Amino acid sequence: MATETQTKQPTKETFHFINDPADAINEAAIGLTEHNHNISYATAHKIVYRSDLDTFRNDHVTTIGFAGGGHEPMFSGFVGPAFLSCSVSGNIFASPTAAQIFEAIKLCQPTNGPSKGTLIVCGNYTGDILNAGLAITRATAAGYKVRFIPVGDDVAVGRKKGGKVGRRGLSGHVVGLKIACALADQGESLERVGDVMEFIAANSGTIAVAFDRVALPNNIITEIQTLPPATIELGLGCHGEPGLRQISPVPSPEALTKEMINLLTDTTDADRAFIPFSNEEKNEAILLVNSSGSTSDEVLARFAELAIAELETQGITVKRMTLGPMVTSLKQSGFGFTVWRLPREDEKGPMSRDETLRFWDRKVQTAAWRQ
Repeated sequence: MATETQTKQPTKETFHFINDPADAINEAAIGLTEHNHNISYATAHKIVYRSDLDTFRNDHVTTIGFAGGGHEPMFSGFVGPAFLSCSVSGNIFASPTAAQIFEAIKLCQPTNGPSKGTLIVCGNYTGDILNAGLAITRATAAGYKVRFIPVGDDVAVGRKKGGKVGRRGLSGHVVGLKIACALADQGESLERVGDVMEFIAANSGTIAVAFDRVALPNNIITEIQTLPPATIELGLGCHGEPGLRQISPVPSPEALTKEMINLLTDTTDADRAFIPFSNEEKNEAILLVNSSGSTSDEVLARFAELAIAELETQGITVKRMTLGPMVTSLKQSGFGFTVWRLPREDEKGPMSRDETLRFWDRKVQTAAWRQ
């Protein structure tokens, strides 16, 4: 009898500094909050929240970011004054449950008087959206005022592939929340905070590249699938989802940066032209250079320089830049560029260019945001 032979992907061993994998999220969050007085932790529902939430929620819009674990510091590292009110974590690469999200919504409600409302943000993934929908249905029935915005910013997923589901969420929602949460901190309404978040999402894109797959911490020693020698994968998702293509031999940093930036800025690509850059007017942007987990700041800084130079050749001026491990995939080797097109000076929208830069520069008191 003939048998089908399957090609086995090459693997290597990797090490995780954990105790019991089931306790990894709680142990990490407890450690984080014990050494940061601005944040506290509700262990039962894996909710990190700003320590002054009991007073802040009475007269401010509150904000919640949620995701599966394994992407830290997103979102727990961005909780605190002038940034998120709460974060909710699921297990590794798994959405938090509807019950967890609902508990976070309840935690954001004032004890006396009407609420100004709660903005909830996550990446565009089916499980996250499903569980958020269930939680928001309960919250609405309880009389809570909630606005939900899932963000998809991965340009590796074009319109044809994304279909009705849309793009995957990578790090675009972190850029948006930096502004939206600053607005909430200033006392703005839920309507404006949400409108600004949607505006930023509609003008942002992310492309990532990886040099290996993701190894789940289901034991202290685990196996990780590796790419073929001298190969990288462009557009690999943050949970190991397939990318656009594998590239071998590995291109120079300059050539790789040029290809990645073009995927974000090419307005002639009908399938991937998500950021509405103008071909006639001045363009400005904010750039985030994100480590997937194990890429150093020194390497990110070099790619940041190359990205800024490449954007300049295309008539796009980077007004602000930040880099570091913002949205990781455990220990994955790789990095990504997120580009947000700033409002033009004469553009009508929910936020002006000058406001945008002022709120981006607003200082936060969090564990992980790079000021």
